Amino acid sequence: MIRSVDLHSYLPPFMQEYQEIKEAYKAEEPEFAIVWDAVNRVLNNEFIETADENGIGRFEKILGILPFKEDTLESRRARVSSRWFNAIPYTMKSFLSKLAALCGETNFTVIKQFSLYRVYIDTNLELFGQVEELEKVIQLMMPCNMVVVSRNSIPCMSSGKTGAGGCMVFTELISAKSN
Repeated sequence: MIRSVDLHSYLPPFMQEYQEIKEAYKAEEPEFAIVWDAVNRVLNNEFIETADENGIGRFEKILGILPFKEDTLESRRARVSSRWFNAIPYTMKSFLSKLAALCGETNFTVIKQFSLYRVYIDTNLELFGQVEELEKVIQLMMPCNMVVVSRNSIPCMSSGKTGAGGCMVFTELISAKSN
């Protein structure tokens, strides 16, 4: 709950002395807390960055996006953001801002070789569905005469010890028959 509810403080000073009114207002405070929580949830669902599951579901319905079973709230939010903020005409500047919204400000590299009609894109996308969304952005915004080479890598750092073991077993089956 973001806002605490104290109905007693709204009473005029001469009425704050009566115990019956204090208790009646104290009994109503949980109901007002529920209303404030609902108001905050509605307000948060108006914006993509603060929306919960229901709010993102509304945005997805508007945009015609079907979420996958494996999607997290963050991956759904990233997919909705990339489709919601779509500015025409498509320029390299708008493409780079779309990549920044999808990948983060520093999580990608773009090498432009316009004289060779090539664009190289290196990304580090980790969330489920982000690579597919990048493919859709490239198909939508890049000219058809450009060759786009896109590579996604997920950097993994690990530390510790590993062990390996092996075993070899030789078995021989001997059976005897009796007459």
